[in-house]
Amino acid sequence: MLRALVAGVLAALTVAAPAAAGQADTGSFEEAELWDSTDDDAYASFHAHGLAVIPAGTVTPAGNGQPLADDVVLTFTEGRFKVGDDGPKDLLVRRSVDAGRTWSPSAPVVPADPAHSWGNATPVVDEQTGRVCMFYKGSGGTIFVKRSDDAGASWSAPEDLTGLFASNPHGWTRNSPMPGHGIQLRSGRLLMPVNHRAPDPDRNYGVDVLYSDEHGAPGSWRRGAAAPVSDAYPINESRVYERSDGTVVMNGRWGAGGTRYRISTTSTDQGKTWSAPVIEGATGQFGSVDAGMVQYTRGAVNRLLFSRPDSSARQNMTVSISYDEGASYRYSRVVNPGPSYYSDLARLSDGTILLVYGRDGTIPSFPERISMARFDLEWLTKGRDSLTTGPGLTQHEYELAIPEARTNTGTAAPVVTNANARGGKTLRYAASSGAYVEVPFDVPQAGTYEVAVRLHRLADRGQLRASIDGTSLTHGVVDPAMTAGEGFQLYPLATVPLTAGRHSIRLTLAGPGRGGGTVLAADQLMLTKAAQPADAPSVVADNDSLPSFEVLSGSWTRQDDVTGDYGQSQHSHPAGTGTAKVRFRPDVPMGGVYEVSTWYRAASNQASNATYTVRHAEGQSTVTVDQRSGGGRWARLGEFVFAGGGAGTIELSNAADGVVVADAIRLAYRGAVTDNDAAGFETASGDWNAATGVDGYYGANYRTHTAGNGDAVVRWRPQVHTSGLYDVSVRYTEHTNRAPNAVYKVNHSAGSTPVEIDQRTRGGQWVSLGSFQFTAGDAGSIELSDAANGYVVADAVRLIYHGIVVDNDDPGYEVVSGTWNRATGVSEYFGESYRTHPAGNGSSVVRWSTQVPHNGVYHVAVWYTAHENRATNATYRVAHADEVTSVPVNQRTRGGQWVSLGAFPFRAGVPVTIELSDSANGYVVADAVRLIG
Repeated sequence: MLRALVAGVLAALTVAAPAAAGQADTGSFEEAELWDSTDDDAYASFHAHGLAVIPAGTVTPAGNGQPLADDVVLTFTEGRFKVGDDGPKDLLVRRSVDAGRTWSPSAPVVPADPAHSWGNATPVVDEQTGRVCMFYKGSGGTIFVKRSDDAGASWSAPEDLTGLFASNPHGWTRNSPMPGHGIQLRSGRLLMPVNHRAPDPDRNYGVDVLYSDEHGAPGSWRRGAAAPVSDAYPINESRVYERSDGTVVMNGRWGAGGTRYRISTTSTDQGKTWSAPVIEGATGQFGSVDAGMVQYTRGAVNRLLFSRPDSSARQNMTVSISYDEGASYRYSRVVNPGPSYYSDLARLSDGTILLVYGRDGTIPSFPERISMARFDLEWLTKGRDSLTTGPGLTQHEYELAIPEARTNTGTAAPVVTNANARGGKTLRYAASSGAYVEVPFDVPQAGTYEVAVRLHRLADRGQLRASIDGTSLTHGVVDPAMTAGEGFQLYPLATVPLTAGRHSIRLTLAGPGRGGGTVLAADQLMLTKAAQPADAPSVVADNDSLPSFEVLSGSWTRQDDVTGDYGQSQHSHPAGTGTAKVRFRPDVPMGGVYEVSTWYRAASNQASNATYTVRHAEGQSTVTVDQRSGGGRWARLGEFVFAGGGAGTIELSNAADGVVVADAIRLAYRGAVTDNDAAGFETASGDWNAATGVDGYYGANYRTHTAGNGDAVVRWRPQVHTSGLYDVSVRYTEHTNRAPNAVYKVNHSAGSTPVEIDQRTRGGQWVSLGSFQFTAGDAGSIELSDAANGYVVADAVRLIYHGIVVDNDDPGYEVVSGTWNRATGVSEYFGESYRTHPAGNGSSVVRWSTQVPHNGVYHVAVWYTAHENRATNATYRVAHADEVTSVPVNQRTRGGQWVSLGAFPFRAGVPVTIELSDSANGYVVADAVRLIG
């Protein structure tokens, strides 16, 4: 399982100490243990946590007029006398009077009671008075609150609030505060979110809030109306936050079990009533589990933080930051890649971020210990944001459902009311292919902007194509159709230069969506001027994901907790003729070039020829994988172009010579295609004709120019999200009248490199110009002129990210011992050559060395040339986090591509080394290694 693979892999980076001296990482991070189930005490486990911060300077009701000298932090958890959700529990608290640097001993704030199984000790702080109200559930639907007027030093007797839930049309037998914390609105109202559940089998999950307009005083708590209950949206443990427009958002867990989206509902009356729940696309899919949220800053910069185990299992604790109040999350950082469980977030007065979370252990649902991580904004964003300098972002939001919006017929675009839309309404235009909606917008200041559109998603949605002022957008093709449920999602479309003044965005129906629908429905346009690009997206379609995996035919067996699987399970089928099929449908957050990888556990009885069919934006490709080896890590299928949304698929059948395993598919963004009629392409000089006369062009057309002296120039400016090495490829149409010496000039981080291409051959395919270093956000470009002796064709350019690469001809490569021969005899090597050594006893060793820019987990891959005389057990040794992992690779297959060794934690400032020896049963090839964080 994934949890078995990564359990504890980052222990050296997350112990109770700050980053080690000499590390080059940005910002500060430290972690301390609060509770440990292996300690010699009465508790078998700890689970479900809440955080409260009473800010320094607060004068509490019982403080005798003296302000608090420092932030007081209260951390709550359940001390369980047995492992499981039921049974007796102490509700425990640890208190810090010095902003979480030191902690009081653990003490029960609600001692165990044989009549009750207490749970979910959840605080809310009234920052106007300093009062803390701590809610908790009992048995039989009971719910209580205690108060502290001295920053958690003492607590009142409980107030029974169970009577507020006497009205119970859904048969709820659980009325529980959410794990985590409640919030205080800008009006002063206190909100405590509450979740409900009926007995099995029809749990009727539901949510509402308790609220107080009297600082949480006894008798002041009232109950709001429940969000509409629906089996299609089983919203469970949730967090609430308040947007700048006063809308309160509740973001909740999807019921229990499986890999799911979150669910959201909104309130425009401060929590009294709630909209019908919808799927929340911004937070992605991960194992259904409680997650943390905190409103980090308001005002000039709105920052919202989100924590969760970002995996199909309870693994990979990750914290993300949103600058658009939850519409999207720009940057993310992994805190712990190992077992990770419930979490909560808080902010100290100086901006320090607190994350309390369960971690470690071997029980899938319950942690071994509870830890408190302390870090700053610089660490979280890898130096791209700080409270001193800010994030370097300027954002403008535009409602699209406005009277000026027009359809292709010239009539006003239809507008419908929708409580979950940012402005309470959306455009909704049902039409045929080619129809469009055009909306004007005004840019206050000239600049280069990231363009994104928030779309309303339903099964009847059509595929759309977006353009601004007549220019197609780089990632502008999106299929937002959903086969089950409805939701909203913000789709990045391009980065474009815009002048100050009026512009227009056009959304054109490009064709039916994957559900056959032809409806365009849009909410908002967002423009972002940014000093640093957003993190490149990655998405996993797991076999436990309801919207992203389906059995098309045959009887596939679901197997739980198989060693080496991804997440919680895998599906498998015996060898057959192809009559049994499954389909993965990754929900692509942004169009572009993605590396597609598959995960399976390896076994000797599995297929040597499991065939994946990848349907992508450029057609269909088949890739065969030997599932007998290389399991328990991502196996690359190749790079393919996908449109945004869920139109692309990966299918797998039982047409194989052994058992076929269907477990997970990952799409990791690696670059973009810049076409000749899209944003990022410009005619610098001369008249280049648009043409379609010769087949094999990319997109709608290509450009041509007759032979000349170099006065006519075109330029592509591809988007670069991440600094590193990129393969640059070009597309053109071939013909006998084409130039044999069309010269592309690649302007990259190290200078300019001309590359001559014979355009009379290899047309209609991607032709590599080579690999070059590019800097994220830099103005790298590829130019083409008419300085040639035939027609020059300008069509499309593609960049594919290689990451941090060390080739066998680079300074980071060394021969430690033995004699390794430089060779070029077998094709598809990386760079200019590769090195070989015959089978031996391990006395001959080579080493690749490099550095990583930040502490974190990096995917390591190797490149070699395959041949029948190669070793089936070439063993790479990866040194990481004070340990070494050996990974055997069969070099007889999968040559000429990146082959994953797995994911490993590395420290900034500490050399990364990968070694390879001749201890093998055939020739060993040493070519190149790469790291991608």
